[in-house]
Amino acid sequence: MKYVFALIIFMAASAAFHANAQDLTFDIPEPETAALEKKRLWATYYHIWPATETPSGVPLLDQNNKRISGTISQNDWCRGAIEGTVLVTKADGSVQTYNYQDHLGAQQVDCSQVLGIDPIKKPWITATGKSRYRVARGTYGDGVPDYKLIPYRTIAVDETTIPYGSVVYIPQARGLTIKLPSGASAIHDGYFFAADKGGAIKGNHIDVFAGILTSNPFPNFVKSSAEHTFDAFIVRDVNIVDQLTALHQ
Repeated sequence: MKYVFALIIFMAASAAFHANAQDLTFDIPEPETAALEKKRLWATYYHIWPATETPSGVPLLDQNNKRISGTISQNDWCRGAIEGTVLVTKADGSVQTYNYQDHLGAQQVDCSQVLGIDPIKKPWITATGKSRYRVARGTYGDGVPDYKLIPYRTIAVDETTIPYGSVVYIPQARGLTIKLPSGASAIHDGYFFAADKGGAIKGNHIDVFAGILTSNPFPNFVKSSAEHTFDAFIVRDVNIVDQLTALHQ
C-alpha cells in the first residue's frame, strides 16, 4: 500500500509536473496493414515507480557512487530498479524523477531477498541490486539516448528485432480507452514508438510504458506471457515516424 500512498501524494503535489508535459494526442489515421512488415510479438508493461523519502532506507546513487536522492525503502528501491524510473516525493512535497543508468557498480541492495525472488530462476535480480541512476531529462523519465519516455507511446524493445526509432502499429490497441496522466481519457490510435530497452526484453518481447498508471493499460494484448502473442506492424510512413520521433525528443 505504500506505493499507492506515494502515488496519491505525487498526484496532489504535481500540477507543475503535468503542466510542463507535452499534450498527448492519439489521432493518427489507421494504416493499411496489408503492405506493412508484420511482427508476431508478446508484451509486458512497465511504469514509473512512486516512492517517498523515509528517515531510514537507502539513497539512489549515480555512476560514481555519489548520492543523488534522499533515502527510500528497500522495497521501493528494488521496485524502482525493476521499472527503470523512480519518482521520489521529497519531504518538502516536491517530486523528482530519476532514471536507471547502469548496473556496473557494487551491489547496494539484495533485491532477491527484499522481493523474495529466486536468483537461480531469475538471475537478472542480482544485477537489479547494482542499479545506478541519474536525474531524468524527461518529465516521465528517459529511454535510450536522445529519447524521453512518453506514456502509452513508448515501448522498450530488443533492437535486433525492432530497431530503436521504429514505429509499431498494434491493431488490438486501436480504439481502447486510456486514462492520461492529467486524468482525462483518450482513445488510443494503436501506434507506439521504440525508444527504450530493458535487460529482460529479448527477441519478440516488447514492454509498454504506462507512465504513472500502475495497472495494465492494455489487458487485451498485454498478457505478460510469451505464449500470448499478437500481430504488430512496422510503420515507415515518414510523417508518422517524424511525428512520434519529435514527441520523444
